[in-house]
Amino acid sequence: MTTIAENPPISQGFYKPEETVFCNDGREDQLLQFITTHPQLSAIRNSPEAVLAAIDEFARTKDFLMNVGPHKGTLITDLIASERPSSILEIGGYVGYSAIMFGSAMRNTGISGPRYVSLEMNPKFAAVSRALVEVAGLSDVVDIQEGPCRPSLQRLAAGPSKQWDMLFLDHSKISYLNDLKLAEELGIVARGSIVIADDMRRPGNPMYSDYVRADTATKKQAYLPFAGCLSDGGISLGNPDLVYQTKLLEGLEPTGHMDAVEISLCTGLEKN
Repeated sequence: MTTIAENPPISQGFYKPEETVFCNDGREDQLLQFITTHPQLSAIRNSPEAVLAAIDEFARTKDFLMNVGPHKGTLITDLIASERPSSILEIGGYVGYSAIMFGSAMRNTGISGPRYVSLEMNPKFAAVSRALVEVAGLSDVVDIQEGPCRPSLQRLAAGPSKQWDMLFLDHSKISYLNDLKLAEELGIVARGSIVIADDMRRPGNPMYSDYVRADTATKKQAYLPFAGCLSDGGISLGNPDLVYQTKLLEGLEPTGHMDAVEISLCTGLEKN
């Protein structure tokens, strides 16, 4: 395995190093201004690739941005190209980088009416995302929805089509497992769904990994003592009968450090 420098130089094309404070300090507004006043704006407009390149330019030369980045992102766009999902639900949109990258990849597959919904709790981040999606010319594919995750999932599940082809988790790492379990309970994740979790090496997410890799007997053993308990509305037990085939794919963070995404295909219910 290639050894990655602790703080790779910007000249290698990597983002500036992540600081102690790395978001919500004005840099997101500065990013939007950087792009909307860019000297090449006319060439950038309606080009998702050019918008992504401009976001990367800002993060290399101005301030770090907590994006999936081009390296790990390619792992997922390759998956989109091969699996051709018609619907992707993202939890944690930030400034819209992944929505632009993956929404564009969906459109490039040629499927009819691709739908990409990005859930973002922070109003400022959601506003920047919408603006950049519009610059990229993807407003017909990508829908940025603002609000807390769990009520948003419940609202989406009440719609005409519960199940989503892909679920991309890139929000609060401690919430990955609980929100996946809610998605299972709601039918958002079901047989054929692909669940993708980012940042699985940096910082890593052992509880989530243990769950998607566990056999159903192990999950049932943990589930049964609580099956008859009343929920407090914030804790989900999931569906322990769901089976996943999961793999970990390594890829570089935009800063140059090694990270990984976990890709889990839901193969359905275990046959009793």
